[in-house]
Amino acid sequence: MSAKRLILFSLTAALLSACSLVRYQPLETISDINRSQGYRAETVKTSRYPGDDTLVIMMFSGGGTRAAALGYGVLEELKRQKVYINGREQTLLDSVDIVTGVSGGSVLAAYFALHGKDAIPAFERRFLKQNFQRQMTKQIFSAANLPRLASPEFGRGDLLQEQFDSYLFKHATFADLEKRRKGPFAIISATDMGLGEHFIFTQEQFDVMCLNLGRLKISRAVAASSSVPMVFSPITLNNNGGRCNYTPPPLFQTALPPDNRKLQQQTANEFADSLYHYENSSGRPYIHLVDGGLTDNLGLRALLDVTELQIPDVLLNKLRNEKIKRIVVVSVNARREESGALDKTAAVPGLGDVIGAIINIPIDKFSQESLRRFRILTDQWNEAKYPAHDGTPIKMHFVSLNLLDLPPSPLRNRVAAIPTTFYLPPADINDLKNAGKVLLNDSAEYRSLTRELSFKPQTADTEALLNSQPQQADSAQAEPKAQDYRKIP
Repeated sequence: MSAKRLILFSLTAALLSACSLVRYQPLETISDINRSQGYRAETVKTSRYPGDDTLVIMMFSGGGTRAAALGYGVLEELKRQKVYINGREQTLLDSVDIVTGVSGGSVLAAYFALHGKDAIPAFERRFLKQNFQRQMTKQIFSAANLPRLASPEFGRGDLLQEQFDSYLFKHATFADLEKRRKGPFAIISATDMGLGEHFIFTQEQFDVMCLNLGRLKISRAVAASSSVPMVFSPITLNNNGGRCNYTPPPLFQTALPPDNRKLQQQTANEFADSLYHYENSSGRPYIHLVDGGLTDNLGLRALLDVTELQIPDVLLNKLRNEKIKRIVVVSVNARREESGALDKTAAVPGLGDVIGAIINIPIDKFSQESLRRFRILTDQWNEAKYPAHDGTPIKMHFVSLNLLDLPPSPLRNRVAAIPTTFYLPPADINDLKNAGKVLLNDSAEYRSLTRELSFKPQTADTEALLNSQPQQADSAQAEPKAQDYRKIP
């Protein structure tokens, strides 16, 4: 045998051997369900401080680093705003009780939940100002990773998880979020490929799969939420459903009143049926998860689901028991503006453009529908004047911050078309942070909220921010221009 063939044979044997060694590592299973333990939405207190009568929910949309930077700018501004809640002085950042994150927004949401106010400025240093995408590309083409990527049970999504772990989460698990988090309760969502339904990383979801969410790394949930189809491979979870005496949570067992809402019982049945699909672990021994933005790019679905399942009574009892008098929902939407270049030529759009349209059009349309439904929900809630524990109406504020709602300005011109990527130049990061500050301070609902909480609003100079010039990066640290992460080979 020639030396060249011997080397080729040895490399092939090593590759096949490595492939056989890289196997999916299943998550720990459970044999019984204990609803008093685990990372559960149903057991988390709606307020983080004794006597806190305001429930604050933050929602970060998808959109890669663009979404994370925009949301971070909003958090920075909330940190500046002091409020007075039921006799306690605190910042609005400290007042956030629940945070939801989708795709790029899930990176910020999970880090904020784990580290609380310490996320500022740590998140900017550890993620926003790092070239995360370049590191991902290096890992994909690393000779050390080629054997692993050749395995049918390991893909780019798993590499994405490893990078999130290395940069941000340091092997932290959902048990760490449950017991040691410094910030709000985080709800990370992905999309179940097999069902086409959104998938929530809480123990309630994992109960039906008979799995212990506490042993799952946070980085794997964030990678699943961020796994854009055809860019990153789906994230796999094992399924042990049907082996832990699962019964639906009280949410689905709540009887609907026997009146004209009988049709709503069908909605409740559909939600229950979607859970029962996971009980068939012999038919579905594995679950494959992709980008959460495909089914809920704004993170509004969970709250909308609550209303559709007719749980006003369950929800109101919880709010009254915890003496909540005010609900604040802040939605940060990083939707970008399309260039319109396709409509300026007779040339047939290419495959990349078609794929982008197939993915983005349903996401944008579904997001708009969710926004409309939530506006209706807010109006209906406030018109109903649901009484709090002391008889006063529980008021709902919906602060909707949309990147494309920036007024015409140099700042809007720069940020509206920033691509969806896992790297942005420092100047773009700074512009997006400023955009978040402008959107928050220009929101009439936010200004109404700060007046209601009796502190003088800490307003930013929005006119100066809108007309500011881009900040130039130091030439010694200059980075290449960002590219859409669909361009990763």
